[in-house]
Amino acid sequence: MVAIEQQPAAVSSTERGVTNLVRQSLILGARNVRLLANFGSVVMLLIFPLVFLYGFLAIFGTLLRGQGIDYAQYLTPAIIVHWMFNIADTTAFWFATDRRTGMLSRYRSMAINRGAVVVGRLCADALRAAISIGVIVGAGYLAGFRFLTGPVAIAGFVLLAIALSMTLAAGTSALGLASTDPEAVAATVSFPHLLLIMVSTAFVPAEAFPSWLQPVVRNSPVSVVLDAMRTLADGGAVLPVLWPALVWLAGLLVVFSYLATHSFRRAL
Repeated sequence: MVAIEQQPAAVSSTERGVTNLVRQSLILGARNVRLLANFGSVVMLLIFPLVFLYGFLAIFGTLLRGQGIDYAQYLTPAIIVHWMFNIADTTAFWFATDRRTGMLSRYRSMAINRGAVVVGRLCADALRAAISIGVIVGAGYLAGFRFLTGPVAIAGFVLLAIALSMTLAAGTSALGLASTDPEAVAATVSFPHLLLIMVSTAFVPAEAFPSWLQPVVRNSPVSVVLDAMRTLADGGAVLPVLWPALVWLAGLLVVFSYLATHSFRRAL
């Protein structure tokens, strides 16, 4: 009788507390990383960014060099930002997959901290983001990209990119958790991703856009984050370009976290 009475308390104790959240998040994060250890994911993580980087350099490099722009220096942060979007897109896909396969229902029946499901996914995505940043920066160095600042600015460059990816992942999680159709979710999140990248200073300066569109381009969240990343890489006054990026990310994170929490509660 004593063992039977103590069992519910023991079970419930694994669902609460920061220690359980951290430990279970790491376990689920490792599970998510193992699921991505396949040929297709490796190609997406390591090869496609290089294709985009060298492809855009080949197409626009000579043109923008004639306008006094070091395109390797300009483009490398843009490819990183583009890939942070891609990583966030796959977050939605995998959450929808877990709903379709019943994995989220299985989590609901387990005595685990519910937050570990989301945190574990984001931990895996943060690792993927860090690997992608390393690959793209390495390829950019071969093309002529250089950090002209110190280690603190370089760390800020990397952390800002990862923060962008995690903020976007919070938003795409809301869609993934609300759906059981991974393919439809992937198609849905790709449209705003491409639109935001296209209407920004990712690949060409704002001056290349029509005059009526330039204010939108300069003040879009993608352009603002890119301005901060480029300044962290090139040097210059960081604070005037960093605080707008942090404000954008903080605002989006609040909205996306609310939506993701709402979808998460409905899914579980």
